[in-house]
Amino acid sequence: MQRLKKWGLILSLAAVLAVSSGCQNDISTEATEKVEVFTIGDESVYLNEVWIYAKTVQQEYEQNYGTGIWTIELQNESGETQTVETITKEDIIEEILQVKVLAAKADSYGVALSQDETTQIQQQAEAFINGLTDADKAETGVDLELAIQVYEENAVAGKVYDRIMQEGHVEVSDEQCRQTKIYDLYFPTYVEQNEGDFAAVSDEEKEALYQQATEAYQRITDTEDTLNIETAAYEYGCTNSDFYTMSYQEYVDQYGQELADQIYALKDGEYLGVVESQYGYHIMQMVAITDAEATQDKKEEMEAELQKEYFTQIFQEYLKEMDSSWKFSKNVNEDAWNLIQFTPEAPTQE
Repeated sequence: MQRLKKWGLILSLAAVLAVSSGCQNDISTEATEKVEVFTIGDESVYLNEVWIYAKTVQQEYEQNYGTGIWTIELQNESGETQTVETITKEDIIEEILQVKVLAAKADSYGVALSQDETTQIQQQAEAFINGLTDADKAETGVDLELAIQVYEENAVAGKVYDRIMQEGHVEVSDEQCRQTKIYDLYFPTYVEQNEGDFAAVSDEEKEALYQQATEAYQRITDTEDTLNIETAAYEYGCTNSDFYTMSYQEYVDQYGQELADQIYALKDGEYLGVVESQYGYHIMQMVAITDAEATQDKKEEMEAELQKEYFTQIFQEYLKEMDSSWKFSKNVNEDAWNLIQFTPEAPTQE
């Protein structure tokens, strides 16, 4: 489960004030501000700063998914099995790393906090600290000065991120993301003998299916017949018939170039039938050559992916400027990283 990038991670006041449940650990008497978790260039990030992020993420996840979320096992991007706790802890390091790198580029982008923003951050940091118990403060080593620093860095990083994306001008045209909706009344000429094992029907059965499809098409297009393409699916037993909303290329992949071109020659409401694909016979109705809602959703999805790719490229360049050899395995103190726990340890038996 990969967390979505969300600038200003701790700036949701409602989430931060409920943080008193805390992350489980056994170092409440240690000076966490002296425990170095990782380095970026010449800067060290200490455990007390990481706790601010970790506590907020813990609260957010447990509100949405419950306290049992941390032990669930998932595959990471490399195909390895990890618990949600481990994946989330890695994400937190990446989150802080991005904040540090982007905040360091503030001058390059002419980014600074206004007096109003600074005042608001001061108020939010005070509210955050006031929402912690004495035990929380002792456990984490978090104070007002550090809270203000984290709030300010998140705010600056968010503004730098916005400038980067504004300069990127990531856009997708409507034609690139066009989604077309059809109804496919499907008469299969193959039967599944075993799971995943298909065999062609006999020539006689195929001819009978063709006659059925022809009859159905004539009835659907006959203005005096009340049969429509959806009810025909029930009447003729075409249980695999359905609506499809796809791009042109997906129709090519599904039905082949020739049939895809025939589909796209239709106007809204028109029929194509009876046509044959490698799967069987089809009668198709064009529902919407451009499905507005699906096209907009696809546009947002494609733009988000392009924005992610663009930002990743820019971020990697800036990371190299700060620390040309940064690697999790090299820069992160595993012992300190392991002190961050979202699940309570099982009590030891005497």
